[in-house]
Amino acid sequence: MDTLPCRWIAQQQQAGRWLCLVLEGNHDARQSLLEVRSLSQYRNLYAETVVSDMANTGPVILLLEQANEPALLNLLHAPDTNWGWLGSLPNADLGSVTRHWRDRLLVGPEGNPALYRFHDNRTLARALGHLGLEYWPLYLGPLISVCYWHDGAWRQSDNPIPGEYPVPDPAPWLNTPNPRGGAILHANILRYLLTEHSERLAELVEFQDPRVWLTQVLEQARIWQWRGSEQLEFLVVRRLEEATRGRVIQWQPMAGETSADHFERVVKQWRSMGQAHE
Repeated sequence: MDTLPCRWIAQQQQAGRWLCLVLEGNHDARQSLLEVRSLSQYRNLYAETVVSDMANTGPVILLLEQANEPALLNLLHAPDTNWGWLGSLPNADLGSVTRHWRDRLLVGPEGNPALYRFHDNRTLARALGHLGLEYWPLYLGPLISVCYWHDGAWRQSDNPIPGEYPVPDPAPWLNTPNPRGGAILHANILRYLLTEHSERLAELVEFQDPRVWLTQVLEQARIWQWRGSEQLEFLVVRRLEEATRGRVIQWQPMAGETSADHFERVVKQWRSMGQAHE
C-alpha cells in the first residue's frame, strides 16, 4: 500500500486533530464501520435534508479513532474503488462539517435541483485542482486537511484557513470541468445519429469510421465555439448529409465574424441551397 495515507494519518494525529472518513453510501464497508460506532461518531449526510429518504443509502461521515481498524485498512488497500476520502478536524464534533456539506448538497435551479457528489474522491480532486487556493476554505470549510486518491496516486491537500463559511453565489466549484464530458457528448451524439439518421450513418460506415469522423466534426465545433445543442445538431447532421450525399456547404468563418454570426450565416446558406434544389 502507498505510504502517503499512513504518513498523513500519523501527521494529523500528532498535530492533535481528529480523523474522519467520508464514505460512499453503497459501499460494502458501510455496515461494518457503522455497527461499531455510537450515534455521536457518525452522520448520514443526506439525513435532515430534502433527500432524507435516501439517508440510509447515501454517504456517511464518521470519526476514525484507530488507524489500524480493519475496515479502514481494507479501504486504503483498494483506493481505485472510489469509496470516498479522508479528512481531519479540530475536534470530535461532526456538527460543523455535516452542516457544511449539507449546505453544498443541492445544485442547479430551484425547481430542478441535482445532488452534488462531494463524497466522491474524483469530484473532490477535480474541484481542488480547478479552484484557486483562495477558494479552498469556502470549499473545505472546517476540514483542516484531506487525503484522497486521484489519477492513480494518493494526494494530500491542506486547507489554508479552516472554518465555517456560507456558500458563495455562484459557487466556483460548480464550474469545474468534467474530463469525461467530451466522451459522454461523443457517445450521446452517436446514439442520436443511430436512432434518428441510421440510414446515413450506415452509408458512412462503408467508407469511414463514424467515431473518427465525429471526433473531427466535434473538434471543428470546438474551434468555432459552437457549443449550443442547436449548433451541434446542425453541424453534425449537415456534415453527415455532406459526407453521404455530396452537398457541400462553405463552412469556414469569414474574417471578423463572431461565432453566432458564423452559425447564422451557414444556416441561411444551407436553407438557400435547399430552396435551390426544390
